[in-house]
Amino acid sequence: MRAIKWILAVAAIAVICLGLGIILRNLTSSKSDNADVTESNSAPVVAESAPEEVTSEGTVERSESEAESIPESAPVESTSATVPVESGDSAVPEETDSIETRTPVAIADQYVSTDSSLYTYEQMMDDLSRMEEAFPDLMTVKICGESLDGRDIPEVLLGNQSVSRHIFIQASIHAREYINTLVAMKQIEQLLLHHGDGSYSGVSYDELLGDVCFHILPMSNPDGVTISQFGIEGIRDSSLRKKVKDCYENDLYYGRTEKDMDAYLKTWKANARGVDLNRNFDAGWETYEGVSYPSSDHYKGPTPVSEPETRAIVDAVHACQAILTISYHSTGSVIYWDYGSEGDVYEQDANLARLVSSITGYERSSSVQSSQDAAGCSDYFVLEEAVPSVTIENGYSACPIGIDEFPSIWASNEDLLPALAYNYR
Repeated sequence: MRAIKWILAVAAIAVICLGLGIILRNLTSSKSDNADVTESNSAPVVAESAPEEVTSEGTVERSESEAESIPESAPVESTSATVPVESGDSAVPEETDSIETRTPVAIADQYVSTDSSLYTYEQMMDDLSRMEEAFPDLMTVKICGESLDGRDIPEVLLGNQSVSRHIFIQASIHAREYINTLVAMKQIEQLLLHHGDGSYSGVSYDELLGDVCFHILPMSNPDGVTISQFGIEGIRDSSLRKKVKDCYENDLYYGRTEKDMDAYLKTWKANARGVDLNRNFDAGWETYEGVSYPSSDHYKGPTPVSEPETRAIVDAVHACQAILTISYHSTGSVIYWDYGSEGDVYEQDANLARLVSSITGYERSSSVQSSQDAAGCSDYFVLEEAVPSVTIENGYSACPIGIDEFPSIWASNEDLLPALAYNYR
């Protein structure tokens, strides 16, 4: 009997051990399965790109990781439409009804800051000095004149100075349109920064700059710009400050303004003695009426080219024997051309206007048909010097234009210098 009980006890223990073994095996299997699932679920997952945030100034901010993945100086291949220009004087490019779009590129601020539209004369001179020091083989800054208040008027020579193809560009001859100084300075900066890796229509910037030389006056009217930015206190000479104040008093008396003096000076266009420099050129000057006394705008001066700033422009074009000139103004996003020339000069001017229109996307407008005022810079060089010239009006807002509009202006003008070099080399 005892033996039977012993056998039953041993059998019971065996059954219990067997059951425990099965349970342990199941638990181990379950852990293994769970571990496989966990390992599968913890595999690397590529996160979706963080959404871009648009700041109040219209610029796009990226996450730090995304920004690091973008090369700082990646070469940019332009896809803008190009209009081939023959070397002959009468060559006219075909009409371009559509413009190829290009991918917007972030505006690099290595030298020239786009934080504010209030880009001053002092900032410009400092930036030019730093760029000239960094790129002595590509850029030279010379002084082509001096303003009434003693400010040097810089002329930037960019490219090969020994070639015969010289292109002249001037900006901010009208004081309140100083957004165009920023445009010109960014154009200079872009060609310098990307001279080694940039290209236009398959031709490197280095090659283009070897074939032409740009002559750029980023701020043709430094005294006027200073008045528009800082008011009468921006002028150092006491007699010139009195002239500016007299302009305000006269315009107030004759009903040309109802603004207080500070608001009036913000929209100042003239130089420091009330001469509208873009009405001071010797082309239709005698018949142009305008305003009969010094003012913030539309006073043509006592004689043609009476102002040192106007003389600086004329002398600079003569000295380099420019094959074309471009004047930057604001506003309207339009290109003015057709100043009444005929024959070959008319054809060359049409050629230039079509090219600039194809690059900027701005419509062309005949100055003759739209009854634009005479005695302007482009009028003079077309009619009196037989040099094809156009006026580019940047922007849509009332002047002075804010920095929020700069990205769209830049998108229209970013490729202008490479395109000019490509077509006129």
